[in-house]
Amino acid sequence: MINDLAEIIAIDTVCAEAKPKAPFGLGSRKALEWFLTKAKSYGLNCGEDEGYAAWAETGEGEKLIGILGHLDVVPPGAGWSTNPFQLEIDGGNLYGRGVSDDKGPVVACLHVLKRIKESGIKLSGRVRLIVGFNEENGSSCIKHYVKSNEVPIASFTPDADFPVVASEKGILQLKISVPIKGLSEFVSDFRSGTRPNIVPNYAEMRVPSSSSLFSFIQSLESPEMLFRTEKVALTLAESGYTPAEFSIISSTGEYIISSRGLAAHASCPEKGDNAAAKLLSLISSLLPCEESAYCALLSSVRARAKFGLDLEDESGALTMNVGMVEMKNDKLILTVDIRRPYSSNCKNIINALSRKNVTVDIFSNHNSLFKSDDDKLVSTLLSVYRKVTGDYASLPLRIGGGTYAKELPNCVAFGATFPGVDTKMHEPDEFYPVEHFYKLCEIYYEAVLALDKAYLS
Repeated sequence: MINDLAEIIAIDTVCAEAKPKAPFGLGSRKALEWFLTKAKSYGLNCGEDEGYAAWAETGEGEKLIGILGHLDVVPPGAGWSTNPFQLEIDGGNLYGRGVSDDKGPVVACLHVLKRIKESGIKLSGRVRLIVGFNEENGSSCIKHYVKSNEVPIASFTPDADFPVVASEKGILQLKISVPIKGLSEFVSDFRSGTRPNIVPNYAEMRVPSSSSLFSFIQSLESPEMLFRTEKVALTLAESGYTPAEFSIISSTGEYIISSRGLAAHASCPEKGDNAAAKLLSLISSLLPCEESAYCALLSSVRARAKFGLDLEDESGALTMNVGMVEMKNDKLILTVDIRRPYSSNCKNIINALSRKNVTVDIFSNHNSLFKSDDDKLVSTLLSVYRKVTGDYASLPLRIGGGTYAKELPNCVAFGATFPGVDTKMHEPDEFYPVEHFYKLCEIYYEAVLALDKAYLS
């Protein structure tokens, strides 16, 4: 099983340019073929959906239960202690991009099907492991799958946390275009982030020699003094930043100003430190206007309260993350990831963020998912988790993360992260405990048998 994990970790499945039979890039196509080859070698029935998804199953009968996982990953980003596309084992942990999200759990589920097949256990129906390749960028893979492929009666996705996820917030991603007069005369470029659903850990802007800011920096005792000038230092302090969080270097005909932060998943931005927010605060001090102040506030930790979006219900509190920033002429384009409670209204959120001269467009929108704790699927999987682990204290979860559970009827997220463990998914040095990797197989094996009994017999 470890060897299988090493093989799939080594395949770069970050979403890339579409190619024939590879709608999400050649890396994803290579992973799809790896999955089919591996599943066939284990005696499983297999198929694919035009490069969008692949599946493997065992059992017989008309009825079907499902497991949904994904083999695509977010970009590794900087700051790794190891090669993100090479499985490393150290201190009882597995390291590599995807070991917890979601390649490791997919490999575990594949081996569950292998075990069922080889054991000769007679299921009442079939169990199918469906893998997609676009979960991190909108789940169009599974949307495509359900159009012309068999949909299970009940399913789980091993792409969140144990003991079981009963509800998921809605995910609203917005493209917000903010014009800032004189921006292109001041800086030649501004960029930060690679995905809306990641807190960016790096941001930079370039100051050309033609800029008045370039001349001002040159007039200082040293370039670093920029962050200590009265107006800049005051603005940064009010935003909670210090000069030490910025750097400035001289390059050919320009200065490059950068800031660093800490990456985190957008569902819990409080665990990260948004580098883009720091540079946007700097911009607001150098080019003071309503629009630059808007950008700085939108990316700050105070955004929810200041925009009247301190919303919360049984599914949790609204969160916001400015995951990407790019510059086009005199405009900054901010891509914002919002995890919204199931009782919230998208139109009201957009209205709260709208301002004169600011354009707010929907980039993607996924509805929320809510099930009660006594729902049949939730209670069945919770019982399995408790039986295998002996953990009767943990209760069904309400999360901000989005999973495939929203794409199929009667589906919830079930694992794969155990309570109290932060595997750093979407961060550098993503890991998963070896002990938990093998425990997954026991939990998911029992889950298949329990769902077979509950829904197919």
